[in-house]
Amino acid sequence: MRKGFTLVELIVTISVIAIISAVVFVDFNGTEKRLALKRASYQVAQDMREAEEMALASVSGTDCGGGQSICGFGLEFNTTSFPNSYLVFADCSNDCASSNYQYGANDKSIKRIFLEKDIQIQGVSPSPLDIVFTAPDPVVRINNISWGNEGVITLKTPQNETRTVKVNSAGRVEIE
Repeated sequence: MRKGFTLVELIVTISVIAIISAVVFVDFNGTEKRLALKRASYQVAQDMREAEEMALASVSGTDCGGGQSICGFGLEFNTTSFPNSYLVFADCSNDCASSNYQYGANDKSIKRIFLEKDIQIQGVSPSPLDIVFTAPDPVVRINNISWGNEGVITLKTPQNETRTVKVNSAGRVEIE
């Protein structure tokens, strides 16, 4: 008997490997987009928690200038101007009691976060959406409403797959 493989055995083996590879890699691009969507939704939730932590820790090093105080830290979602990014900011005011707790000209922009390629903010509710975390009491203001309100951010892929991030006035962040 001869040792080795016949040509038929090699062709069958290569065919089986090719079929398995085709099945595994056929939806690689779609899977990549779904993973990007998942990462983006976790990034939004993480940035919300980071803003809350900065407010509760009374982060120093952020200077509002002009003798203004930091009244809180927040995120601004404006899908009209920035459909693929959002802003982390320090809410600045001369008097925190009279602050509007929304991003404005007097506030300090900390960083603009751009979503991954092909991921966009499909919608926010209410629109535009400003979420501000204040201290010393952990108060969450959603468009300057501090109780009974919920902010919803919906992210989407080019294939219209969506993922939703919600934050309520108690500070609970959910990803759906």
